[in-house]
Amino acid sequence: MVEEPIDYHREPEVEDDNDPSLPYFPNNPASLRFYPIYIPRSDNTDKKVVAPYIYYHNRNQEVVGCMKRGAPPYTAPVYIHMPNPVQLPIPLTNNQIQQFSAEDPHAYAINEVLRRLEDPHIDAEVSRLREKLELKRKVEKQLDNIRRQERQLVGAQFNVEQTIDAIRDCMERACLYQTLANAYARMVVRPSPSPSDHPLGLRARGPLEMLQLHDEPRRRGCWECGSMTHRRKQCPNCRRPAQQCTYCQSHSHRSLQCLFKRLAMPPPRQHPVTEALNHTEPTPTWCGKCLRNNPGHKEVDCPTRELCHTCGRCRNLYFLHTHKCDDDTQDQFMHSEDNEEADPELYRDSKS
Repeated sequence: MVEEPIDYHREPEVEDDNDPSLPYFPNNPASLRFYPIYIPRSDNTDKKVVAPYIYYHNRNQEVVGCMKRGAPPYTAPVYIHMPNPVQLPIPLTNNQIQQFSAEDPHAYAINEVLRRLEDPHIDAEVSRLREKLELKRKVEKQLDNIRRQERQLVGAQFNVEQTIDAIRDCMERACLYQTLANAYARMVVRPSPSPSDHPLGLRARGPLEMLQLHDEPRRRGCWECGSMTHRRKQCPNCRRPAQQCTYCQSHSHRSLQCLFKRLAMPPPRQHPVTEALNHTEPTPTWCGKCLRNNPGHKEVDCPTRELCHTCGRCRNLYFLHTHKCDDDTQDQFMHSEDNEEADPELYRDSKS
């Protein structure tokens, strides 16, 4: 310790009124706790300067700075300084990452080294890594508990299903469901009283009709009017419907003889009479002979073509003025106006 003489004429030091006091400390660039956090100089300007007073909180992961006492504080995260890489970084293994955990045996040595370095950037990264490792351990523990509960619930479900199957087998052997259903039917369904007090009369095929013996001739009657004098085919009160197929709606056969029904084909569409009368042939929009749009005729009936009814040749208009059929007509066929082929030998002796 250096001893100095007392200066009785020394002026007292003036205390700095701008010091915000603890937990702030001066952000001196020569100090190991220095961190370059830029904040506005004042509320009236946007110019930013390095905060003169700072302190670290949240496990050294964030830094808080202000300009003076009473000034608003500003917070920023603390990151490690990463210089430009000169060589490839050495990858860290999972075991090396786990050594930073607070519960690892290497944690004591790492804490001593951090205390010796006194670098806030390194402290922030290590603190952030330890926090995430602790969160990972808690999440894995919760997942293990959930998996254990799942295995227990699956075992309980299997036991319940086995018990239910055993109960089902006992109920099936005892016919319990049928017994309950019959008891419920006897409890709910009651015999309904007769709507009339008069006894039932005798009638053909009624409930009081005597049984017909085997050797007696069978009596047949009409089931439309109930008479025993005639059959249903001769019943005058029966009106026979018109014979019509219920599948294709044709009147030429019944549904049993319908060809469309046997082949599983859709029936043809029924055209009403008015639709059939008003039906007109569609007019083509193009003729390939005269090369016209909307010609008003079919390509077969094109007026620019002529047909020889003797040899069957078809050429352009006025083709018949200069046309002469070949002499060899043994293999020729005459064509009628309906374009039907005919043998000329059949009409050799006929009179025109």
